[in-house]
Amino acid sequence: MYQRDLLPSFAGVFSFIRAPLDKIQELQPGVVAVAGVPHDSTSSARQGVRDAPKAIREASVDFIYDLQSSPTQALVNVDTGQTIKLPATGRLVDLGDLRIYPLEIARTCTSLQKTMCEIVQRGAFPVMLGGDHYITYPLLQGFKEGVSARGGKKIGYIQLSSQLDLAEQDEIWGKDWHGATVKRILDSRVVDPQNIAWIGLHGYIPADEWKLAHNLGATVITSYTLRERGIVETVQQVESSVCQGCDSIYLSLDIGVVDGGQIPGRGDITVGSLTPVELLGLVRALSRLNIGALDVVEVAPTWDPLARTQRLAAEAIVEFIAPKVFFG
Repeated sequence: MYQRDLLPSFAGVFSFIRAPLDKIQELQPGVVAVAGVPHDSTSSARQGVRDAPKAIREASVDFIYDLQSSPTQALVNVDTGQTIKLPATGRLVDLGDLRIYPLEIARTCTSLQKTMCEIVQRGAFPVMLGGDHYITYPLLQGFKEGVSARGGKKIGYIQLSSQLDLAEQDEIWGKDWHGATVKRILDSRVVDPQNIAWIGLHGYIPADEWKLAHNLGATVITSYTLRERGIVETVQQVESSVCQGCDSIYLSLDIGVVDGGQIPGRGDITVGSLTPVELLGLVRALSRLNIGALDVVEVAPTWDPLARTQRLAAEAIVEFIAPKVFFG
């Protein structure tokens, strides 16, 4: 029987870390299912985040090549001492890109909501490659429906971002745009405010949004506070305040939480905020919580000729899914 030889990282079909392609209808419980959402029509910033899914997939291939070509087919994380091994068959699949309608926001939201619900209902762990941050709104709605269909009652939401995304209707961008993501989530009532946390806020934020976040009783952690307390204490605070009473947590990683001077390929540019090392450590710590879905948004590869941004996004995903896919 013919068996495909090991391919160099520049060759072949770029699924996420060479994971086999699969269909939603064939998903099995416990599998990590990666899907792309190449959508940026709700972005008010620089265009290009719709190119992120394919760029993140391509950036992930170097990692799996190193793992496959190793004589022991194992790699050691020198920061943690943890050994990562090739995943067993069926632990990780790539669903390709989800159906979107660039000029029809409502139709796109319905598509994403229904698809996410089906993935969760089947017991898989979804990893969504955005796309601008507004996609989180319909994806979270679908996540809640899927959790409820499996007997769950309550979910939480953690957002790694330099911004709150609590804007109301904007004079130019209207109601449906990435700066209003969390406001739309609150309006839909799929998550109680006390089960929401922002981590990594930085720079200048509209005063009305800042006031609303605190009045809601949500958890608000700036990048300065994170550094002051450390990652371990920060995650412990989130676990005790946000995760209590929740059946599952949705984690959204806006790559803009990282300093724009180090990763320029993003929709919005911020100076300061977290370093790539801090982000990877934070994601690694959060992976120990009861998180049931992950999205990575606002990667704009066109603006990063050295591909650092998409590489960091891919590494963050690997760090997060490692306990589910690579350990043991």
